[in-house]
Amino acid sequence: MESTSTRILVYDSSSLQCELLATGLESLRLGLEIMCANDLESLHALLSEDAASVVIISDSSANSSALSLTKQLRTRFSGLPIIFLLQEGRHDRAVEAFRAGARGIVYSNENLSQLAKCIDCVAQGEVWVRRADLTMIFDGLLNPKVRVTDVTGRTLLSPREEEISRLVAEGMSNREVSRTLRISESTVKNALFHIFEKLGISNRVELARYMNAPSDPEEYTFRYRDSDPAA
Repeated sequence: MESTSTRILVYDSSSLQCELLATGLESLRLGLEIMCANDLESLHALLSEDAASVVIISDSSANSSALSLTKQLRTRFSGLPIIFLLQEGRHDRAVEAFRAGARGIVYSNENLSQLAKCIDCVAQGEVWVRRADLTMIFDGLLNPKVRVTDVTGRTLLSPREEEISRLVAEGMSNREVSRTLRISESTVKNALFHIFEKLGISNRVELARYMNAPSDPEEYTFRYRDSDPAA
């Protein structure tokens, strides 16, 4: 694998986790240039110096805004290859990570050699995804009108959350939603908080875009490599 010229930016709000991952990658002796960032300002500064980098973002509980960060980076640095480190069991986040702009998904229980292969893949403009997640990701990307489900097939949003989301997308205020559904405003507010967290969005405009997104398969034409070790 030719990776000698690949520049890696590792982002995690925990400096310890950042250093551990960087040290682990360095131990593979692949000739990677690895740098760490613990805040958005530092990450932007490093990318402004040289945008020809692969960014690795840890989607941990400490980085609750990982999806929003990914969207910001893709907007500011067009074509930036981004890899998400997902916690095992959070398959529901895979679709939203790709929607936000990620081009590779590696899970916390996978070894560093898998991450190295993912880096090589996305650096060449390809997409890295596990076979087990492929169908779910294609379904979510090719048909945004179909609500995202997790690996068990359960919908990401509950029926009540779907209902609230639909009304908010139509332009209703929290008070109008509460009157329409005959629930309290605080219930609407709390529901929106959970909806935003589940979908990796931060405001009502993004929610409206999600609920009204057109199905456009051409937007998501890409190649992939099967990251299953046994393949």
